[in-house]
Amino acid sequence: MGFVIPRHSLLFIVFVCFLSRLPRARSGDAEALLSLKSAIDPLNRLQWQGNGVCQWQGVKDCMNGRVTKLVLEFLNLTGTLDGKILNQLDQLRVLSFKGNSLSGQIPALSGLVNLKSLYLNSNNFSGNFPTSISGLHRLKIVVLAGNHISGPIPESLTNVGRLYVLYLEDNRFTGTIPPLNQTSLQFFNVSGNQLSGEIPATRALMRFNGSAFSGNINLCGPQVNNPCRNTGAGGPALPPIYPSTPKESSPKRSRLIKIIAGSVGGFVGLVMLLLLCILCKKKLSSTEDRSKGGVGRVEVAEAGEAS
Repeated sequence: MGFVIPRHSLLFIVFVCFLSRLPRARSGDAEALLSLKSAIDPLNRLQWQGNGVCQWQGVKDCMNGRVTKLVLEFLNLTGTLDGKILNQLDQLRVLSFKGNSLSGQIPALSGLVNLKSLYLNSNNFSGNFPTSISGLHRLKIVVLAGNHISGPIPESLTNVGRLYVLYLEDNRFTGTIPPLNQTSLQFFNVSGNQLSGEIPATRALMRFNGSAFSGNINLCGPQVNNPCRNTGAGGPALPPIYPSTPKESSPKRSRLIKIIAGSVGGFVGLVMLLLLCILCKKKLSSTEDRSKGGVGRVEVAEAGEAS
């Protein structure tokens, strides 16, 4: 007689197998969030308890038990962000720490490969622009306004092909504006920084008016009504000057000058010759008149003597 597994045991085995196939990262997300809380929530504003991570404060959306939208805004969070912790939340689509008092360097976020929207505005972040953001190719919205971020805006942002919003105003960025030309870019602001040089004349950037660039006194371009000078710092490079060009044009210019000078000289000479002829003619006429007058007086004298 064969061994028969009871029906309830079979169901239990199936249930255990089902649980084993559930994403283990669910507890991982909870652990990552609790580590994040310990780093930035000394006032215990976040009441994160229990295993239902998708019900925790600020967790706005989940998918298959993984956190996809984390919004922790205006909670007076302080401290610095740890990239190792955040990168564990690799299913995030939206991440926002808007309106807190977070400080320090924005960490590398290269592990957030699914991130589409990043809001770190109105904090106290410093340091340079996080270049790892340029490698997040699903990213559409980047808002870093109202911090103390310095250094250049990396040109690698031109590689973020889906970029839709880029707000970097009211920071301390220096250098030039990268030649952003994404057709998807609809909202852009770099006002209130220390940027310089010519605003790139790309189709994307030409769509924005002066308010998007205001407060950068060393920027030039039509958007800010400040013509660029080729000799200015950060301005466009002068085109190469080849010595053959002036050598070829110089003889033509010399011949033209000689022709003009010769024509003017000839005209002046002709006028002087005419004046000289007129003076000579007047002088000759005066001499003839005096001669005629003398002859008349001699004839009168001779006539008097004869009488």
